[in-house]
Amino acid sequence: MEQPKASRKQEVEMMTNTYLFIIHVGDKICLHEFRKFRHLVIGNYIQLKGNLHIARKETKVVGIVICACLMTLFDGSCSYPSYQSFIPNGDKVPHPCHQNKLWNGVGHELPGGGGALNPFGIDLYQNKVNTGKIWTKSICEADSDGDGRTNGQELGDPDCMWTENTSQLFTNSTITHPGICEPTDSENCRKKNKWLKCDDNNFHCPAIQEDPDVKELTLKIPKTKVQHKGSRYVCTHLHVPLDGDYHVIAVKPHVDNRRVVHHILLFGCDAVENQPRVNEARTCDSTEGPSYCRLVTFWGIGVNGECFPDQFGIPIGNHGFTRFMLQIHWQNSENDIVQTDSSGMTLYYTPALRLYNAAVLTVGQSMFHLGPGQSEVKVEGNCTGRCTKREFKGPIYIHSSANHMHTLGRKQRVELYRNGSLINIISDQDHFSFHRQHIKKHNSPIEIQPGDDLRVTCTYDTTSRNETTSFGEGTEHEMCFAFLTFYPIENVHSNFMCYQWLKFPHCLIRDVENLWGNVKKNLLLKIGIKAAMNSLLNQYTNKKLINSVLDP
Repeated sequence: MEQPKASRKQEVEMMTNTYLFIIHVGDKICLHEFRKFRHLVIGNYIQLKGNLHIARKETKVVGIVICACLMTLFDGSCSYPSYQSFIPNGDKVPHPCHQNKLWNGVGHELPGGGGALNPFGIDLYQNKVNTGKIWTKSICEADSDGDGRTNGQELGDPDCMWTENTSQLFTNSTITHPGICEPTDSENCRKKNKWLKCDDNNFHCPAIQEDPDVKELTLKIPKTKVQHKGSRYVCTHLHVPLDGDYHVIAVKPHVDNRRVVHHILLFGCDAVENQPRVNEARTCDSTEGPSYCRLVTFWGIGVNGECFPDQFGIPIGNHGFTRFMLQIHWQNSENDIVQTDSSGMTLYYTPALRLYNAAVLTVGQSMFHLGPGQSEVKVEGNCTGRCTKREFKGPIYIHSSANHMHTLGRKQRVELYRNGSLINIISDQDHFSFHRQHIKKHNSPIEIQPGDDLRVTCTYDTTSRNETTSFGEGTEHEMCFAFLTFYPIENVHSNFMCYQWLKFPHCLIRDVENLWGNVKKNLLLKIGIKAAMNSLLNQYTNKKLINSVLDP
């Protein structure tokens, strides 16, 4: 039976009852976020549905709906830097941790915007849902971050007089952040700012200052219009200095439009005939890049850049990579806004060559399906001993590792096995966040020998989905990869990728691709191979719902 629309008082009274719904679902992530934002979630659920069923027999359904609503609110789809113009002095909010820097994503936990909302962003969003407006007297008089100053006082509108049709007020007054409790080092604010990481946007690399011959090169795609909606991979080939030999010793992202950039990959390419023209943005044919290009570095949301140790660098120039291919993944959720982008990476390079050449080895799983409504679903992808024995000419050394999943990802583990025994854990991330990805550096490089196995296990939470989620390029899809920065590259004679497709190892897939290249003119054989591959795929998609490629 339908219940009448709840009043504000009833919403508060239902908080305790709804708490049980989340526990019943067993979703630890939703439970953690719900404790913090339960009032907002209940309020929005009531507004969207008009009623809230609280009968015990329906607890599981309601809990899932609430979790789904929560994941929608905080998946980054509400990231609008243009909201700066809808609040007073929105383009002047300082970074509380770094002098002379601005916090452009005022309502977000990340300084550049995107990802989870901070307390001020949550209040703005609720105000927009409830009133249709962003800045009102009630939001002005609220103290979102709990530091004793109203939002209006923090943004230079203490009397709540500002409207979108008036010029910015009180620009000479002290502007502070309405979503971050200050002073940040006080006992009160440390408790409220547990999510705040003051070093998030800092990039430190002493080697750049210590070497007087270091030069800087920013590689970026030409200013290009972003697709109207959804996901797209864009690639651009770019020149490298060819007046000598150099090592790239540090990299950092150059993100032009944080509303759409999902990740950036940089490939080093060898000299071959008929290469694409440089400085032209085009849709990529493959997420892996062409066969003559190899992944050398990467960027994901939350990563500040990477400074390499003294042992190695990325080789460019006459005896290194002779050009780069920049690959950028756009995910556009703002249908009615015209977007452009010119993102890329900044490289720091030196003629003072180091001992080893480095690049990135990609391991994981490239085909899987996740069933909906489950708090824990595991996927495994192996770089098998058979493949490393064949592809490695000698030992390689892992300097750093980075996990990569999308918004359903919760945990990721990368293990190293030798002769069937676990000998090292390269990565063990129990609290993965798509919006706060990071690079783990290994103080002592981890040795991988030919014949070793690398096993990647990804864990997902699909309680926010009511349909199967598959591997794919878009943020609405999922991935299960680990990026391992390694040296020396001379000891690997493949394209630096070693993962599985379903149960099949990457080196076997390469054999099939080579076979395909040899028989592509034979129409009957071509049809037969394609039919066999489709049959294998159908076993995983049509006969039954597969929740994990670990299933027998």
